[in-house]
Order: sequence, then C-alpha cells, then structure tokens
Amino acid sequence: MSLYNAGINIADNHVWVHSLSKKQIYIGTFGCAYNEGDSVFLKKILKHKNCTIATNPDDADVIILNTCIVIDKTERKMIKLLRKYSGKERWVTGCLPLARPDLLQDFPDVGIIYPDSIHEAAEDLTINWEGPIQVVQVGPGCTGSCRYCITRCARGIIRSIPPDIIISQIIACEKGGAAEIRLAGQDLSCYGHDTKVLSLSSLLNKVPHLPETCRIRLGMMNPATLLPIARDVAKAMKQGPFFSFLHLPVQSGSDRVLELMGRRYQIADILNIQEIFRSEMPGITIATDIITGFPGETEEDHRKTLEFLEKMKLGMVNVTRYSWRPGTGMGREGELPDRIRKDRSREIIRDAYAMLLEANEKKVGTVMQVITTESLRPGSVMARSLSYEGVVIPEEITPGTLCKVKISGCTPHYLVGTLVGD
Repeated sequence: MSLYNAGINIADNHVWVHSLSKKQIYIGTFGCAYNEGDSVFLKKILKHKNCTIATNPDDADVIILNTCIVIDKTERKMIKLLRKYSGKERWVTGCLPLARPDLLQDFPDVGIIYPDSIHEAAEDLTINWEGPIQVVQVGPGCTGSCRYCITRCARGIIRSIPPDIIISQIIACEKGGAAEIRLAGQDLSCYGHDTKVLSLSSLLNKVPHLPETCRIRLGMMNPATLLPIARDVAKAMKQGPFFSFLHLPVQSGSDRVLELMGRRYQIADILNIQEIFRSEMPGITIATDIITGFPGETEEDHRKTLEFLEKMKLGMVNVTRYSWRPGTGMGREGELPDRIRKDRSREIIRDAYAMLLEANEKKVGTVMQVITTESLRPGSVMARSLSYEGVVIPEEITPGTLCKVKISGCTPHYLVGTLVGD
C-alpha cells in the first residue's frame, strides 16, 4: 500500500517541526543503533525549536516513538504503546511507518516523521556532539535480499553518507567527550556500494588519530559484503582508533538454511573471514547473531549451528527465534511450530552461554587496560577493553578514563574488574 493513500496523517518536515515547537516531548527509541542515531538528531532539532525533552512519558505533552518492527513481538509492542498513550499527542518515526503504514490506519490522529525528514531538518543546525557514547551513521539501507528481514523493506538500498561528513562527526564526538563512538548502518560493509567508488575500508582509512580515551566500535557487517574487502577492513581497523571487535551476523550454521534465507554466503566464507581478522588482530572479539527455527530448518541443520558456534569461539552471541515478517518474500507455509523454535532457541542459548562463561572464567586474575564508557548506576561503571570486552567496575569513575583493572569475576556477558595501580 502506498504511504500516500493509506489514510494516514502524513507530515512533511516543516509541518512536524513547527507543530512540535515549544512542547514537552518524550522520545522512546527502540531497536538498533541507527535508530538511536536518528533520535540524537531528533532531540537536537526539537531543542532548537525550544522544546523540553522529558525523561518520563507521564510528564510529556507529546510522545514520539522511534519504532522497531524487526520481529513480530517488537511490532506488537509498538502498537501497544500507541494505544497506551492515546490520551496524548502521538508521533511515530523509525521503521514502522516506512514498512507497515497499513498498521497506522487504526490511528488516524498519529503523525508521522519520516527518518529522512529528520536529517533534512537537521541540515542547517549546528549539532553539539556531547556525551560519553555517541552514534555516527554511515547511511541507511543495505544491498541484501534476506528473506526474514523487514528492515530492508523500510530502509531500502544503501545511501552512503559522504566520508567528510562522517569524519567531521567523529571528530566532533571526540571533542564532545565521547569515549565510545558507534559507527552504525544496516550493513556497514556495504558502505559505498551505491557510489561505485567508496568502500568501508577507504572510509576507515580516512579516520584520523584519536586519543587513547576514545575508540570507535564498528557496527554489523553482512558476511556477503564483507568477504571481498575483509583483508582491507581488518588492516584499516588494526591501524586506526578502533575497538578490536567484529559484529558478524551468521544467522545459521547450515549452508542449506543460509541459502533458504537468501544470505549469499556459506560457512566456509565465515571461517575465511574469521581467519583473516584473527590473523591481523589475534585478540579480536567476534560477535554473531543466530536466527533459529527458520522455515525448512531440520534437526540436522540445528545441530550444525550448535557445532558452528563451538568452532567459532565467539565473544558474544545473540539468539532470536524466527518471526515471519510481511514484504520479505517469505510465505507462511513451512513455518515450524513455536514449540520447536523455542526448544532450539533455548538449546543454542544454553550452549552459547556456557561457552561464553567458560571463556570469561579463563580471564579471571588477568590485568587489562580499559576505557570507562558509561555510568551504570551510582557506584558502578561500564568499561571496555581494547577488544570491546565489557568490564563492570564497582567504582565512581568519569567516563572516558583510561585505567587498569584486575578481573575478579565474570558472567557469560561481562567481566568484573577492580582497579589496580600502574
């Protein structure tokens, strides 16, 4: 259904900017780092229009939901929130109005702020990039055709932001006190594909030297687009101010399932990428995502995923049960019963977390250098090692502080450290 005939209150950037002027606004942000980046721009625009940004939705006159609909459960949550705040002025941005405008027909009084209009409205503003963790976007969209992903329906084909803009934002973030800069895109390694000239490695090579107290974390990269440039990207990361961290969403350990998903790579390609990055950065942390229970997945395919995870020796694993999404090219036929999807998900999580815990336990007693990145709660901060391992320190320490810690404990997901002297 066309966005322009869905009977929805569609607002261009001039309308929403002026309509929201001088109001008290709560912005709820859901989903990926790219959405977080859009919300940063949105807040800056609204503050420029003399709005007050509320931290509690109950205190706001206006609710803006920066939406995620990556799985059915999240989509239902977005609709539930729209109903919950029916007594207030409501606006939506993010992926829901782009990929599922039909869902908004039941909410004719809800306004729409398209993500592109946020960036258009911010073009003439001077943005102050202040804070310990910042997001810098490389451009929306991807080049994939994955048959489970509704995000590509929302964001479309990659539209790369010029390198000079990205670099200037990175520099501004560092000067604004950033300890961690998250370079974000739907698929970072397809950066530049729309230009036929730029590439992710060429972008990374342009990033200037940064102080030791500021590092850049690279976002998710599709193995299909990373493989041809893997060596160049790894070398650029090794030489630049980047965390030694790679987010490589494999999704399945079975070549047969990967083909069903439309992923355009095989497990041998993953092992090749792993070898390239670990040869350049031996201590690199590799994170992955797994979708379990994709239609057509057999018990043998599931076993291959378990075996793959053990072989990869990963540092982070995110597991999601398959959820049908409209517009992806997948029908509903062949869906596995929810019971099977749950059982397989639990087994993968159990095995993955056991491996992560075992790996972290081996780090207890070691000393590592870390950068504090954010306050978790009074008396506790999160820090990151150069390999992006999360280290919780039970101290009040200013974000952006370089310090040494001795690892005294752990969970599958993070380490616990105590400060040690030089």
